Amino acid sequence: MVKKRSITDDEISLIKAMANRGMKNKDIQFFFNRPDRSVNSGRITGIKDGSYSDSASIQAASDESLDAFLASFEAAGVSAYVKVPNAEAPAPLNNGPMVEAVLANMFQKLANGSWRFKHGESDCHECKQDFGFKHAGKWLRAVAALANNAGGYIVFGVTDKKITDGEVDPDSYSVIGLGSLDFVNADPADFTKRIKATFDPTPKVEAAVLDLESTKVGIMYVHQHGSRPIIAQKGDGDQVKEGDIFFRYSGQSARIKYSDLRAILDDRDRQSREQILPMVAKLLQLGPQSAMVADLTGGILSDENRSIWIGEDLLEKIKFIRAGEFDEKKGEPTLKLVGELHSTDVAGGMVRKSFVTPADLLEEFLHLNSPFDPKEYIRCAVEGGNGSWLPMHYYARKAGLSTEELAKFIMATKAPQQRRETYRDRAMGAISAYKGCGGGAEVFKAELEGGKLPDLKSKTDAANAGRSVAALTAKPPMDLADILDWLGRAADIIQGSNKPAWISVIRRGLARIDELYFSSEGANF
Repeated sequence: MVKKRSITDDEISLIKAMANRGMKNKDIQFFFNRPDRSVNSGRITGIKDGSYSDSASIQAASDESLDAFLASFEAAGVSAYVKVPNAEAPAPLNNGPMVEAVLANMFQKLANGSWRFKHGESDCHECKQDFGFKHAGKWLRAVAALANNAGGYIVFGVTDKKITDGEVDPDSYSVIGLGSLDFVNADPADFTKRIKATFDPTPKVEAAVLDLESTKVGIMYVHQHGSRPIIAQKGDGDQVKEGDIFFRYSGQSARIKYSDLRAILDDRDRQSREQILPMVAKLLQLGPQSAMVADLTGGILSDENRSIWIGEDLLEKIKFIRAGEFDEKKGEPTLKLVGELHSTDVAGGMVRKSFVTPADLLEEFLHLNSPFDPKEYIRCAVEGGNGSWLPMHYYARKAGLSTEELAKFIMATKAPQQRRETYRDRAMGAISAYKGCGGGAEVFKAELEGGKLPDLKSKTDAANAGRSVAALTAKPPMDLADILDWLGRAADIIQGSNKPAWISVIRRGLARIDELYFSSEGANF
């Protein structure tokens, strides 16, 4: 039985026709990404080679059909880019609500050269003509409303719906651009600070600027909050009053109706029951001798015989995570303790130590995870790396450190002087992970530069993967996530071989990727 897929036969035939014309994956993505469905580079590659579902049996569209599609596609030829102001890390590279292709595809260019937001207003899209921190009530109201529903977009620099003679005016949702630089120049912390001061719990948002032929629009994506409802803890003008609960309805952000609030509360109760049952099962499995219960109100870990006091600093971090203020991946630990926890006589017990290892550092980088304390990962590289090539710039971005601040942080660690200077020079770009290659690695490098990931059939291929990446002089034309997945597979092959020491070439390759994508010279923000 063929697995149900989200891409239609017609779309697959068009993708194949585009591939036959030599179009790159990232260009093909532009035509098929939608807010509710992302078509990543790996999926397009699967369609090209026939490994995706039953795509092998679908013929490529004719040249005439492809030409007609390209001519009629409303957003074809858009020259757009996404800029996240002062972002701690680059915008997502392959999927997600803020991917460049997804955002650009929300707009259409009209025959007169103007632009229009083609989705209009819905239960997941709201349009605002301008943005400002001074009178923020209107967009704050929309943020809470979307977070309390299913999440969605707020678009700034777009007109509202216009009604003329009882009908929707064609000028509705026209792109007029941002009237000031408030949104463009804002730091992500500025948005969070204002939202956090108004609502509890705090909605999670992402912000970006989209340039449509020099006309800038601001876009904010609001995630559905896992601990709804979002409630206003203070007022903001006449739009937001203390105690307000907003909900996004089709075309408007309004105070919530009782039935919708009841549904949110019922869903929260259901989730609580689902969350607590595995905990109870775990307690029964471990037994009372091997389990303790954490009281996050009093800050005590306890069982019937022992108590461990949780220090105030750590307790605040645990509460912060519990409130959902960071990105969690289902099935992974909510909190990883890094550094050292000290025992204290207050609790009369011992607290275990937990450290970040170089293996943790590589694993988190391969999956572009967001560690709770990225500085500890940098410290691990310097103090525990013993001179090995390890990614650092990615964690520096996550920690909000500039290149100069990264260098200062490295020099303040407790590593030997020579090792600190080595890592400092790498951070500053005085020493690069780049290393030329030859033989099989040179062949792999040429394939990467052509947008293809070479097959990995042996430990020699796996080692050549690391060497070829270390020899790159620029970002290859493919998604970063795909490259990292490929290098992760290479690392697994080497670790399972009789040449585990070859993992050093993978580490150097990852350090080179770290330089190309996340250093101040290589990153494109």
